[in-house]
Amino acid sequence: MDNREEGYNISETGNWNVAADYSKIKIMKPLALCDEYGDIAYFGYTNFLDQLINFNIPKDSLRIEGFKRLIRELIKIIDNSIFAIKQTKKQTDEEKGDKIILLNHRKNLVAIEGLIPQFMKVSYSNVKRTQNMQLNEKEYLKCLEIVFRIKREINDPLNRNHLIFTDKEEFDPRAYKENLKHRMINQG
Repeated sequence: MDNREEGYNISETGNWNVAADYSKIKIMKPLALCDEYGDIAYFGYTNFLDQLINFNIPKDSLRIEGFKRLIRELIKIIDNSIFAIKQTKKQTDEEKGDKIILLNHRKNLVAIEGLIPQFMKVSYSNVKRTQNMQLNEKEYLKCLEIVFRIKREINDPLNRNHLIFTDKEEFDPRAYKENLKHRMINQG
């Protein structure tokens, strides 16, 4: 039975090579979303125009929601890529493998996520029947900087394992043809 009849793609590296599509959807898209959520977590809005249009949602609430989403997207990136991270065979105590690095980042993100309620002071008004949230700016920004550092550091293991950029040289058909012609003439 021909695999093409079943709809499978066959490539030079084997069946079902969907690495580029997987990387675009499951890694690159969440990485781009992390930038947006980082802006919301820091500024309360994705851009200055959004800030000028008042949504009548308190800025601190937007920032916390952006922070939560940023953490969730970073965890999603780790979860979507951990299977493709190569574990080195020989490691010293000083050389942590990429898989260990990412799993430690995931553990730290989950811990930070648990700290989110500590960044907020919520007060209620029974008379006005309203809720007011105030952000502990100093502690929040300190934790946000840690999350931004983790976001930067996640890129290194992903890139070393070719999930962002590959080391593969681009195929030049003219050079290949010239090399083939040269080999045929000189080597028979």
